[in-house]
Amino acid sequence: MTDVLLTARDVGARYGRRDVFSGLTFQLSANQTLGVIGPNGAGKTTLLRLIAGLLQPASGELRVRDLCPGLAVSRVNVAYFAGDSTLPGSVRARDWGSLATGDTITPERRRIRTLSRGTRQLLGLRTVLSRPHLNLVVLDEPWEALDVDGSRWLSRTLEAKRDRGAAVVVASHDPQDLAGVCDVYLFLVSRRGVLYRAHELSAAGPVTGALLGNVLDRLLADAATPLRAVS
Repeated sequence: MTDVLLTARDVGARYGRRDVFSGLTFQLSANQTLGVIGPNGAGKTTLLRLIAGLLQPASGELRVRDLCPGLAVSRVNVAYFAGDSTLPGSVRARDWGSLATGDTITPERRRIRTLSRGTRQLLGLRTVLSRPHLNLVVLDEPWEALDVDGSRWLSRTLEAKRDRGAAVVVASHDPQDLAGVCDVYLFLVSRRGVLYRAHELSAAGPVTGALLGNVLDRLLADAATPLRAVS
């Protein structure tokens, strides 16, 4: 029996009178990773904030284990990270790891704001991903500012969390970040979502960054092509 952890039914988001996206419908099970891809401003961050319970949908229904995301955060083991700017800059790095997890994530004594951006990003990711028994992992642009070693660590860690039963949602504007990492890909283009399973994109081997980039380019081109009138 499939353990469905995240369900979206006709979900829409709006800022004022502007529709960010509408009609998003998908399911994500435990042991699956969903990659959200789209250009800047497509609504990737908005969707992740909806899943994390920080925003409410303008339309449709979003459920985490049959709970609205706001309730699920307190009852389901959810990890959410939206970048190094969300960390408390005045706290010492070592103290932050201890406060957040009870463990020493890093021996670094400097205040977080004095660290390089890549180091801050890695600290935040290590803090949220060090929690055991995670059910849902939601990460917004997590590869940003990481070096090669940090990027490899992140990809391996996400794979391990998925294999231990977590559902993972990760967003990036760079298709290369998500190449071969995800089971399902959601492309956000022109206020709508297009969903592909990995095997639908590539039956012969792993999904590559070039392939994801080509799919995104095609969807963007299709969205920009005006409909021709039929006489």
